[in-house]
Amino acid sequence: MPDTLRWTEAEMLHLAARGVLKVDLMGMRGTTLVTCDELAAMAAVLALSGALPPKLLTPKTLKKGSSDV
Repeated sequence: MPDTLRWTEAEMLHLAARGVLKVDLMGMRGTTLVTCDELAAMAAVLALSGALPPKLLTPKTLKKGSSDV
């Protein structure tokens, strides 16, 4: 299977911004309107921005109750 990009950087940023705006403008209602692509783009932008400590980006932090901050 060829290794293809899911989105261009511009598309990813646009999708992420749309998702953030939905939540920002509509609050809890906006969270129900965010698409899977917007959510994935938001997560990608968050991870790529370096905003999360690297030790939190490990599979063990997926366990319920994990708080390795």
